[in-house]
Amino acid sequence: MRFAMIQKEAAIYMVLNPSSAADDALRELVGELRQKGYRVCPRCTWEEGDGARAVREAAEDGAELVVACGGDGTLHEVANALMALDEAQRPAMAGLPYGTGNDFLGALGVDPKESPAQLAGWLDEAPWPVDVGRINDRHFINMATAGAGATVTAETSRGFKDVAGSLAYFVKAIPAAFDLPVHHLNARAPGLEWEGDAAFIFVGNGPQSGGGWSFCPAARVDDGLLDLVIVPAMGLSEMVRQMRELVSQPEATDCHDIVYRRVKEAHLRFEEEVPLNLDGESFPGREFAFSVRPGALAFLGPRPPRVTAEEEQGDEG
Repeated sequence: MRFAMIQKEAAIYMVLNPSSAADDALRELVGELRQKGYRVCPRCTWEEGDGARAVREAAEDGAELVVACGGDGTLHEVANALMALDEAQRPAMAGLPYGTGNDFLGALGVDPKESPAQLAGWLDEAPWPVDVGRINDRHFINMATAGAGATVTAETSRGFKDVAGSLAYFVKAIPAAFDLPVHHLNARAPGLEWEGDAAFIFVGNGPQSGGGWSFCPAARVDDGLLDLVIVPAMGLSEMVRQMRELVSQPEATDCHDIVYRRVKEAHLRFEEEVPLNLDGESFPGREFAFSVRPGALAFLGPRPPRVTAEEEQGDEG
């Protein structure tokens, strides 16, 4: 795993979803990087597993960087493939936003309007360590959601999201809100034992999900912690009020009835199988063990401002 600057003449593999593969600006960037001496290798993802195969090829080729050009799902596939490699063989990772929500990159300050030109500037900097969440046998880089939000995502087709963008989530969420499913949950984490009916559950490595909503507003991708948020079942109007306060608060504190904890691990058990949304991809199940791998990936791109020791102590209090 590399935390040094990407060297000229290094191999850079670009994992392209269909939207990015059709972008003339990205095509021009590839040519510019090649003129600067980088060996750029684009790989399009037409079928399931293409992204993971491209990452394995990059590792075998000794590449120093893999760039995920897509949405949170593309970043999810690339991150999982990188985590499957031996650490010494693992290239650095970057991302360019070409998806529906782009929540992970958006929280870091990556501007979709400036993509893909930003990558050339990032190559003048060194990668930095980003945490990776783990749930059962999979990894995630941004957020896991369960409950009503995951149901909405699972029922929103990829074609509809391509047309409607992040609005697709809300078009589906409006009717779902009037028939809000709840799930009986037993949640355990250091300092927390909670049981009851829950409407929404968020486990965030990053703060955003659903196209820019900060459901874990205090989450940072480089603090060695996951942010666990449990929204209990309650009346719709009260839930809207409390969640509006949640997404606007900067601290990792309970918000009225909403439970907020920063943890290194957590265990969630439901009475029945529930949909789980992992970086935009659906993985249903009943029991989920969460943990975090601090600094597991070298990430090239803008880094959020560092948290001071005083701020960390304030969060813990």
